[in-house]
Amino acid sequence: MRPHPNVTLDGAQSRTGTRFWIFPQPPFIPGYEQPDRVWLSILPDEIGSGPSDTLMYVVDPLYDKQPYGSSRLPPFGGARRPAVQPGPDRHYDCLDPMSRPYLGVHAYGCIHFVLDIWQSYLGRPIRWFFDAALPRLEIVPFVDWDNAQAGYGFLELGCSRAGGSPRPYALNFDAIAHELGHLIILSEMGIPVGVSRESDFFPFSEGFSDCVSLISFLYFDSAIDRLLRRTRGNLLLFNELNRFAETSPESQIRLATNFRRMSEVTREPHDRALPFVGAVFDSIIDLYHRNLVANGCAAPRLLNVDLRELTLDEFDWFRELTAESFVAKPLFFRLSLMAARDQIGRALGAVLKDLHPATLTFNQAARAIVNAAEGAAAERLEENFAWREISGSRRP
Repeated sequence: MRPHPNVTLDGAQSRTGTRFWIFPQPPFIPGYEQPDRVWLSILPDEIGSGPSDTLMYVVDPLYDKQPYGSSRLPPFGGARRPAVQPGPDRHYDCLDPMSRPYLGVHAYGCIHFVLDIWQSYLGRPIRWFFDAALPRLEIVPFVDWDNAQAGYGFLELGCSRAGGSPRPYALNFDAIAHELGHLIILSEMGIPVGVSRESDFFPFSEGFSDCVSLISFLYFDSAIDRLLRRTRGNLLLFNELNRFAETSPESQIRLATNFRRMSEVTREPHDRALPFVGAVFDSIIDLYHRNLVANGCAAPRLLNVDLRELTLDEFDWFRELTAESFVAKPLFFRLSLMAARDQIGRALGAVLKDLHPATLTFNQAARAIVNAAEGAAAERLEENFAWREISGSRRP
């Protein structure tokens, strides 16, 4: 891969942030072989070697490391690979995104990218829940282990071997954003001390973290453009937006486009989270459709379409509802999706400080999200949570 040539910036431009390469989806997915160049809000002068800063640092063990657990916690004290240095202009988009040293750089960049988004929704900086004992998050970009996890002071990333070739989770934005979602919840809500494993807190944490991944993905310009082109503006067709933690082009771990209700799921946290994720996804799409109609990009009958009730014969008709307008007005589709994204993102971010792990229920969380939303967003969230049997509707 040949990245775009680097560009040296003058002093004023360098104060706008720091450049990184980030893959919106893993590079083994067709169409995502090239990363996006993104600007992070953190300044070059605030980043040390590693990369590292006052919030986090990368540690890349020289030899195989056992995953962290209750008896093993940061800081890592073993031999480590050399700390990665930025380019001569102090940015990180001059490095080869497919090299081993870039695994840690990519994970670091993804974490800052997601933090920039969700701190904006929260309206304040996030303080790690472990900062009294460990002031910084330790990022371990590669562990020989088919998993990714975040915990007390760490976020470490393993490697999937689906398809027969190693696929590091450090290059998987969805996986990193999901794990960071868990840290955001714990930092905002507190540690679930004495909470039963049957509590709704754990499936809520899984569902909310999937929503962090989903909404953060929609901040990549190239990803929005690509999924809109692929679907010709019809986002209810299968695409990148409703895939989470891809490990191969053929398999998915969780789907946002699901029709599951609470009466149809088990107590297993990931399964029990599906109705919540589905309700959030449905609400983003509902608002997106409303925005399209308001912008003259679709007929009002689009608002009366319920995908859950469509027959297979009706899908071709459904596809055509937006296809012609998308060719003529692609920018309005993009703006409509971005507005829907932020309406839901703000409501999700606003409620965490008012929820407590010991007493949380899905019904309580849904009610808080609806109350935090405004206008059409509150209406669609309420109806979708009710359909999923997460909460009752206040409407007659």
